[in-house]
Amino acid sequence: MTTEIIHILPFDIGCSFFEYEYNKRHPKNDFVKNLSLLCNNNGYEIIHETKPNHLLCVKITDNILCHILECGIGVFVFKGIQMPEMKSLPTKLDSNIACNLYYRKKYEQNAILNQGFLSSKLSLFMQLVWKSVDKKIRPYSSNESYKHNGLSYILSIYHIIDDSNTFNNPECNELSLLMNPSILSNILVEEQWTAIGKKIESYSKKEYFIKDYNDSTKIAASWSAVAVIEPHKSNVINKIVAYEVMLQASWFLFDCIIDNIKNTRMTNIALQKEKSLASNMSLEVSNILSANISTNEKNALDIIYSTSGFDTLKEKLFLLLENRIAIEEARINHRQGIYGIISEILLVLFTLVSIYEPIKNLANGTLSTTDIIIGIIMLIVLVVCSVLIIGKEKM
Repeated sequence: MTTEIIHILPFDIGCSFFEYEYNKRHPKNDFVKNLSLLCNNNGYEIIHETKPNHLLCVKITDNILCHILECGIGVFVFKGIQMPEMKSLPTKLDSNIACNLYYRKKYEQNAILNQGFLSSKLSLFMQLVWKSVDKKIRPYSSNESYKHNGLSYILSIYHIIDDSNTFNNPECNELSLLMNPSILSNILVEEQWTAIGKKIESYSKKEYFIKDYNDSTKIAASWSAVAVIEPHKSNVINKIVAYEVMLQASWFLFDCIIDNIKNTRMTNIALQKEKSLASNMSLEVSNILSANISTNEKNALDIIYSTSGFDTLKEKLFLLLENRIAIEEARINHRQGIYGIISEILLVLFTLVSIYEPIKNLANGTLSTTDIIIGIIMLIVLVVCSVLIIGKEKM
């Protein structure tokens, strides 16, 4: 049995090129040209490939690619990275495939997100990307102060070449443990290894999703992880990674929009644009599942989609958007109401002042009793009209 762990890390570019007006003022071709120039000047290789919604693919190292997507999200993909020497797990844990893989996964994730050789490489590239953006529309989430130096989370995919059919054995709990690793959560803490070993002894199989992708390859999925299991290496892993790049970009974009709405003041127009962007991305993800693929492929991708929590996050985003749009519309109506009150009061005032003879007489010092009476009447009418206008607006 051979195994590989592939890591996917999204980050926010700060703008999206789906919106016509933004793309007109800040063309995506200019962004691609600027970023390509900076990449060439810094020794990065541009990978020329044609994929839907991709603006650019950049080779950071031999083991790290970055996909720059039209929606405004960059996605790092790590394959076969060389990590510093890990401490060896006890034989009992190391021989358990789930423990071995989960330990590697958490160790690598920790090394990537924390300051170090890998994270500094990612930070340098993200700075170049942000420098290439003319105008950010999501400034809160597109900088190094956001969460983990501009990154948020890592999705890891297990690729398991299982020529012995170990994971097809109904009595094997290891795949279940890999998909439900709560008892392994402290596996990076050496002092917890003994306790983890005891928990594994009493572990009973828990539910997870698993589907046939084709005659030989299976896809397992849970909230915690995705696994591609096959007797020999095939192109399926590349297809799953490509799908996850798009899905995680959409998931992360929605999360970034939520954070920007909560932490910055956005106009009604800006909110409407974000709503349109979210609708477009939701359709893009749906189109992948409705594309010309086999039933097995669709079923396999469905379990990845359903366990990602994308629908829950999408619902949260659209509820937040509707709420903020309603608040902004109420503010606009309130301002318009105030302006309407002022306009009507001024209109009444100008109408009354048009009876200018008493005012003229007052200025000339020839004010008569009649003029005083008319002036008092004018003042009373103005006050009454003002009260009526304000009362009408409050109804």
